Amino acid sequence: MKIAFAGTFGIPARYGGFETCVEEVSTRLVKRGHDVFVYCGYKPDSTSNTEYKGVALIHQPYLYAFEIKLLSYPFRALCSTIDILFRDIDIVQYFGTDVALFTILPRLVSKKTVLWLDGFAWDRFSYPKWLRFFLRKTAGLALCLPNASTVDAIFARNWYQQYYHKAPIYIPYGTRIERRVDENVLLKYQLEKEEYVLFVGRLIPEKGVHYLIEAFGKIDTPLKLVIVGDDPFDKKNYVKSLKSRAAKNTQFLGFVFGKDYEELCKGAYLYVTPSKLEGTSPALLAAMGYGNCVLVSDIPGNLEVVGDAGVIFEAGNVGDLCDKLEYLLSNEDIVKAYRRKAVERVKQLYDWDKVTDQLEEIYLSLMRGFKGKSEQETHLSRAQKTENP
Repeated sequence: MKIAFAGTFGIPARYGGFETCVEEVSTRLVKRGHDVFVYCGYKPDSTSNTEYKGVALIHQPYLYAFEIKLLSYPFRALCSTIDILFRDIDIVQYFGTDVALFTILPRLVSKKTVLWLDGFAWDRFSYPKWLRFFLRKTAGLALCLPNASTVDAIFARNWYQQYYHKAPIYIPYGTRIERRVDENVLLKYQLEKEEYVLFVGRLIPEKGVHYLIEAFGKIDTPLKLVIVGDDPFDKKNYVKSLKSRAAKNTQFLGFVFGKDYEELCKGAYLYVTPSKLEGTSPALLAAMGYGNCVLVSDIPGNLEVVGDAGVIFEAGNVGDLCDKLEYLLSNEDIVKAYRRKAVERVKQLYDWDKVTDQLEEIYLSLMRGFKGKSEQETHLSRAQKTENP
């Protein structure tokens, strides 16, 4: 098959969860003999940067035109779609609820489209009210415009089933498993193994980093708070406000990728996700796979991921977050126990090879032609067998 991935910043992954998913799945599909193309929203490092681990990278200069988030995402998806229309492509894999409208265009020229939904985009604080209203009212389009839709969270799949009586196929993210840390990498950032608390993610209000900074500032601890991430679209100075409010023992590292990112995850004493809105967080999964005790807010996406393998606090409650931080910082044995639980949970439920298996099965079924509703139900039934206990 010839498969194109569109609607993300592309690979190698340098931004968020969708990019990580594209990198992990696309490189595996190449090894299985498929021709894979990834549309990239990054400016290439050089003019020869047209391939990554066997995956063909497609850079279009106009994909970098907008620095405004609300325009950048749909503009990139539209440009990629137009290019795809004139290429010999069998399957187009899109990412993001807000690009659902574009998935119909390749179908007009007999290409199959699959859309990976990203939770409830209409609940994002950073989106204007008119856009949130539009996305909510048109959410059902994500189930009927593409040939198939997938989602990475069971609670989100159930929501679509409840409101539209049709469910996207559940496919969880995957992650890697390892704990051994290269302490030389930590030294680059003036850090020591298990001497810091870690957060990884985009620095946007719905990620709740301001709650973590406020809570950490109330704690007397020799450990550092390390913030990995940024927001290239920040126009409201949210990132600046975080830095101005942070305690002296807080380090903002910006975006960190590749081996450095992995070693930072492996070396942390504790990982915290204080989000108010989240689907399945790939950063949280990575932290668990790298053997971290995780402290997470009690939103559905986080609860689904951690099960009983993490510590929970009330979302937005700085006092509760502060109490749980102090408890874990004072009880190393408890932290070690949760580390073991985290690894066992992701080993059982979140595997990139299985993710690739499920997507490949969908692609192949589309190429053969769905045999009506029963075929779609078969895929959903198989996916349901992988649900979290």
